[in-house]
Amino acid sequence: MNEPSAEMRARLTAWGVTPVGTGFSTPSSELMPGTRGGEAVMLKIALVEEEARGATLLEWWGGHGAARVLARTDRATLMVRATGSRDLTVMAAAGQDAAATAVLVQTALTLHEHTPPSSSEVPLVALRDWFQVLLTTRSDDPVLQRAAERAERLLATTSPADVAVLHGDIHHGNVLDFGDRWAVIDPKGLIGHRAFDFANILCNPTETAALDNLAARLTTISRQASIDPVTLAEWTIAWCGLSLAWALGDAIPTWHARTARAVAELLLESLNDGYKSSGTFSIGA
Repeated sequence: MNEPSAEMRARLTAWGVTPVGTGFSTPSSELMPGTRGGEAVMLKIALVEEEARGATLLEWWGGHGAARVLARTDRATLMVRATGSRDLTVMAAAGQDAAATAVLVQTALTLHEHTPPSSSEVPLVALRDWFQVLLTTRSDDPVLQRAAERAERLLATTSPADVAVLHGDIHHGNVLDFGDRWAVIDPKGLIGHRAFDFANILCNPTETAALDNLAARLTTISRQASIDPVTLAEWTIAWCGLSLAWALGDAIPTWHARTARAVAELLLESLNDGYKSSGTFSIGA
């Protein structure tokens, strides 16, 4: 990246952080790895509202299933940095997909133990608002149509007993090894049916891994999280449709979009939706 921003330099000084290596930027944030008092830390400056909201939630979790926040301002967050050697993406590619999936599910379950905060404490986004781009998309694409229909029905029939504070983007790259535990980073800060937080696990970390392990993962998640497999499949179809709606207009589909479509097609066929995919899959297989 270029030289650290003025805000980054100011926070490094104010919080006594010594940079380690070089910082980097994403479209939504500026980050600098460092140390403070011998502890590995990460300093993050939010560049968009979604990142700032996520940081508020990260702090509210208090290190319970999430990276521990050490200091915060409206835009800057200082958190403990993950330095463990284990990597869920590597595990999934090395014949340990079941173990990686179990870690992801348990981490989500830990987060879901929290009683939802008041809106004044943490400004969470309701799933209906998160799904608006799918619900308002007009398309002849049968996958999008079926996903939108399911999303509308699922959102309308969510029981209060199933509502949880949601990370919103749980996958193999957002659950890291902190040495003594696994914990999340980069939450979206949503609230809604708890099954939504497991859908993205079924679509990662690569297209091949997602499709090859779809049946086994769905069974594992359903059992470990005590979610009916059909309910989990339907929320996953809805999630895949949302991912595809976000990708509309891309000249070349990303692997995320290709995976979302393939996963949705397999699940739709397995639910006897009248959709015929090119693969073979059965819920509960």
